[in-house]
Amino acid sequence: MRTLHYPEPEMQLNYAFPSSRGLTEELAHAEPRHRGSNFVAKAKALLDMDDISVTTIQACVLLGTISFSESKTESEALYYALANRLAFILDLPHRPTRDEVGRQVNLRIYWTLYMIDIWSSTGLQLPRQMSHSGHIMLPVEESIYLDLSATSTRPNSASSSIWAEMVHLAHIWAEIHDLNKAIVDGSMRSEFLTPAVETLSNKLSSWSRSLQPHLKATRENLQLYASLGFGSALAALHLGFHYYNEVLFYQFLAEDAHPSSVSTAFYKENCKTHAAFFCDLLYTCRTIPGCECFYIMVGHMLVVTSTVYIHTLLFSDMEDQIRIARQRLEQNFEILTQLQSYWIKLDDSLSRLKAFHNACTTSVESSFSMDRWMVSFILEHGTQAYKKFGHDTPSSPGHAMISSKSPSPVLTLQDWYTQTFPV
Repeated sequence: MRTLHYPEPEMQLNYAFPSSRGLTEELAHAEPRHRGSNFVAKAKALLDMDDISVTTIQACVLLGTISFSESKTESEALYYALANRLAFILDLPHRPTRDEVGRQVNLRIYWTLYMIDIWSSTGLQLPRQMSHSGHIMLPVEESIYLDLSATSTRPNSASSSIWAEMVHLAHIWAEIHDLNKAIVDGSMRSEFLTPAVETLSNKLSSWSRSLQPHLKATRENLQLYASLGFGSALAALHLGFHYYNEVLFYQFLAEDAHPSSVSTAFYKENCKTHAAFFCDLLYTCRTIPGCECFYIMVGHMLVVTSTVYIHTLLFSDMEDQIRIARQRLEQNFEILTQLQSYWIKLDDSLSRLKAFHNACTTSVESSFSMDRWMVSFILEHGTQAYKKFGHDTPSSPGHAMISSKSPSPVLTLQDWYTQTFPV
């Protein structure tokens, strides 16, 4: 940061963010995914719930995220809920501050909680605590934020920020989740499905068209924001956009889910197009220092995206499409394996992929149907994957594109891919 300065962080934040501390010889020899255990224990011990402050909110968010990374879902939900309640108690977006720096920090924390609430509640099948409020100001553009000082006045800029656009997208994402849930529980009548999908598709397209030039996913913008320390944030914004499109159109991959029509074919193609855009962007980010996306949810999104390519392996008869799908799956699993070395949570991704693989080998035709199992697979990333069918015996053994051989129970994602998708 340039002129944006904070006092020394509280001790519980220091321990909850151990990556900022030097590695001892003992830690250097430990697996990356296990290096933070002692720091986390100390951070939890230092957390003081009688301290009703912004610092306590930040500590709860960090501890909730750590719990998520360790697949401790109950703790995750608890810490995030505490952070939300503290934000309500403090009336965080309207809380008086000494300067504009403090006000903008509070706005960023508040809207971060809003976005976390959508993702975490969806992933854990819990009701949301926070709702979108149009009268609460959105955070300023990142370069303005970094230039704030103790004497700065309230910015008057028409430039949108990454954080503000993430909030807009998160609101649409919540609607997509609600639509898929409504389809499964039967509250969405079939004649209303296409108009509902069209409405959400238009919202996503409108968001993309209205995005200001400095926030487009160009290589130049990614490099610029990387130089400011926000490269991975800009990447996350656009990865989310493509992923939300994938999930909206995913149900149309099922061969028998909807009557054959121009719109059905269009939606199916849209799902595959955004899966390709997602991968293209992720691969590009890995070539730009400061844009690498190592956060956990990339793993979950990449798992779902990879199943779109599995669909191509299963159903396409075009050699070029099959070749590209294999190449992308191989590259995706290399990325997932790297993420697995950092995050315990990625073990769940392997479990979910195994469950998806078993569903495909048991009944290829219905494996992509948007039923209760598929909603859980796509949306409920905090829950354990379970079998879609009551048995694992493939109905079509020896399928040309996917192996029904049961992988070893102890595998990396890369090993699983090699065994499951032999060339």
